[in-house]
Amino acid sequence: MTRYVVMVEDRWVTAVYDSGKGIGFTRSKEDASSWVTYERAVAAARTVAQSCNCDAAVHCVDEPAYPQSWK
Repeated sequence: MTRYVVMVEDRWVTAVYDSGKGIGFTRSKEDASSWVTYERAVAAARTVAQSCNCDAAVHCVDEPAYPQSWK
């Protein structure tokens, strides 16, 4: 299943809280949060870019389709 992650410089975004008031980062791509749609990832990237005054990029990743019982 294709999902989308956000990258800022050499870090990956783990979370965006309260419209940019809290943003988490990691250096590990495997620990990054992912978004189901490109549009949601772009919205998160835009929030991060505006909050941090930096460039943010959206990348696609393949993740397994987890069973509904895992949610």
